[in-house]
Amino acid sequence: MSTTNGNAALTALQALRADLVSRFPEREAVVDGALCALLAGEHVLLLGPPGTAKSALVRALVQSIQGRYFEQLLTKFSTPEELFGPISLKALENDAFTRVVTGKLPEAEVAFVDEVFKANSAILNSLLTLLNERVFHNGGPPMQCPLVSLFAASNELPEGKELEALFDRFLLRFEVSYLLRRSNFRSVLTAPKHAGAARLDMAMLRAAQQDVEQVRVTDATVDALMDIRDGMKPEGLVASDRRWVKSLRLAQASAYLAGATETTPEDLSFLVDSLWREPKDRAKVARVVGPLADPVSYQATEILDAALEQAAKVEGLRAAGDRQAFVGQAAKVLDDFRAQQRKLASLSTSGRKAKEVVASATRQVQQLRDELARAVSQGLGLGGRAA
Repeated sequence: MSTTNGNAALTALQALRADLVSRFPEREAVVDGALCALLAGEHVLLLGPPGTAKSALVRALVQSIQGRYFEQLLTKFSTPEELFGPISLKALENDAFTRVVTGKLPEAEVAFVDEVFKANSAILNSLLTLLNERVFHNGGPPMQCPLVSLFAASNELPEGKELEALFDRFLLRFEVSYLLRRSNFRSVLTAPKHAGAARLDMAMLRAAQQDVEQVRVTDATVDALMDIRDGMKPEGLVASDRRWVKSLRLAQASAYLAGATETTPEDLSFLVDSLWREPKDRAKVARVVGPLADPVSYQATEILDAALEQAAKVEGLRAAGDRQAFVGQAAKVLDDFRAQQRKLASLSTSGRKAKEVVASATRQVQQLRDELARAVSQGLGLGGRAA
């Protein structure tokens, strides 16, 4: 990397990533995307039902950045004052309309807005300009804002055309659901109180952003991006040219976080969480992006998803108390887990991201197998830990 601060920033970012991934199971893609967004100066939306730790994850991340921080929960009754500050009474005496922005969003470097789609028309125009242009109009010359990234959360998709522009400002959009794995849920229930995340000061982050700009975008990456764009059209999925152009900056950030000096098509995998308009379209996007950006990781993810689905079904039988059906189905699923492990072992892992994805999928399938074998042993009254 080009600077001492850049080296320190990369180390701090990697430490922060490890900390957040350990604290928030099944949220690895969100953590990676959020860190890339900070490095690229982009905005992130977390969409999902209440109680999925959206706010907790965002706060853990943004509060680890030692910069000026702003947070606000919006309601349908929210006013511009909550985001942009109260009207200056002193300025009114001189027939000027300005706001006192001290401690508000126009001065923030990182921000979190919860229930962002509750923004009303009185808030919307100023918010859009700030997000897109980093400018706030405050009665005089446009105020340049230091905002790096805004993170937002919502329980629902935006309704109404006036919110479409706001939705488009979020280059990364993650659907966050309830935890699937029983063991992950247990780890959350029993986790000790966290002492505090790794820290990253703003000077280090700015230095890292400069280093991200030096990461070389390879021809192979550009070709893959163009192929993905072409592949989206027959599926009826269209993204703006602006979104495609900005995607290359995120690819540079992805490579930087991996310690690389140039991108590969693997660094476009995040497009799965950038190109959908509705959560139901994500799977369709993944079928286009995965084989073109990172086919090995795509195969590994498909194998893991199948294993998770089988584990959920057999767990449903156990929870329903149908012992006979559970034991019979569990025997079949245990055999399927073994076959899935063999498939994962046969995958080529020459890519840097693929190695990590395949290794993670292999660990998770083994954990699923161990958990199910243990549940079968307990169900048969054998006790102990099953091999």
